[in-house]
Amino acid sequence: MKIPVKLLGKKVSNKCYERKYYRMDKPRIDKLSHTPLYAQVKDDMKEKINSGILHVGDYLPSEFKLMEEYNVSRTTIRQAIDILVQENYLARKRGVGTLIAKPKTDYWDLSELRSFDEEAQRKGMVSRTKLIDFSTVKSDDELADIFGGSEKDFYKLERLRYIDESPLELVTTYIPKSLAANLEKFDFSNNSLFDILYKYYNVKVNYAEKTFTAINADKEDSKALEIKQGTAIQLVKTVTFDADYNPVEFSVSRDRGLISKFKISLSRKKNR
Repeated sequence: MKIPVKLLGKKVSNKCYERKYYRMDKPRIDKLSHTPLYAQVKDDMKEKINSGILHVGDYLPSEFKLMEEYNVSRTTIRQAIDILVQENYLARKRGVGTLIAKPKTDYWDLSELRSFDEEAQRKGMVSRTKLIDFSTVKSDDELADIFGGSEKDFYKLERLRYIDESPLELVTTYIPKSLAANLEKFDFSNNSLFDILYKYYNVKVNYAEKTFTAINADKEDSKALEIKQGTAIQLVKTVTFDADYNPVEFSVSRDRGLISKFKISLSRKKNR
């Protein structure tokens, strides 16, 4: 629960401004974890910003208040804030305080599973999808390894995805026919596959496993993505699962990497 607190600040350009901040509820800090405390504070703040608990334009409480909320030292709070300022999640205003800035969206947050359209929207970009082909295919070794030998027939969707009218990703997706009968009746140029599976087939995607490989664009990739043949691109293979750990779909995407750059924070375990 967010609790707005209005404060009267100093005069700026002969005008008084109003400042507000929100209490940081239920910080998740584990002092027994190998993850440094400043990193835990940073991640907790970032999650609250991304989830909307903390809004752009709101001010953080004072360092002293944050120390009380997180039960950590001032040095830890300052380390966390410094990193979030560098990542453009926070901004310091001299004589005023530290406020929530517009989050930096160059990176795809791997901690949450989002659709292509959801990630584009989060970044403030305009996305669209062009359906290239919809067909049915028989299982092969790779599909059998993922879905098991009992699944013999699959829908195959080939789509080209755009960001701000630039081709970004060529993706091929396989869905077992037994999972979603008559899937061909839907318009995949204007509808999310995840939304269709959930709304019409009661299949809810719960999590995914991704593998990333650097490759060079072949002739087909270069034509679709409007890049030179041999250009470095990402090959991303994704298997999504439902809540019962059953595979739902398998996709192979060839990606220019303009929206799906990834950043992972790692911490070193203490020697035992």
